[in-house]
Amino acid sequence: MIPLGSKPREVPPDGFVDALAFAELPPGAQKTILYGFERILLCHTDEGVRAVVDVCPHALQPLAGSAIVGAVIRCAKHGAEFDLATGKPCNGVTRQSLRVYPVRIRDGRIQVRVNKLPA
Repeated sequence: MIPLGSKPREVPPDGFVDALAFAELPPGAQKTILYGFERILLCHTDEGVRAVVDVCPHALQPLAGSAIVGAVIRCAKHGAEFDLATGKPCNGVTRQSLRVYPVRIRDGRIQVRVNKLPA
């Protein structure tokens, strides 16, 4: 994607931008991509590809490399757990949710919606 700190290119009307080839993220893998100033963590779980902000809201540490069991990621710093589909916390370490990005697979590419569409 776009290097950290650089100006993002224009986002298509549907809000989805190209992230990487689906083949580059095998089951069980994680990969951090950068879009402007946003670090987005892609995780290939049993339920499919999920995308969340790559910063734990409790410890303000990257989540990349943290353990994933099923659809739950556990922050390596203080053990906060989050549902990768909803971003909601799963244990009592924090009440703050993770930002979740919608994901789709098109033509063998993972695409992430980086902006919210108008209501």
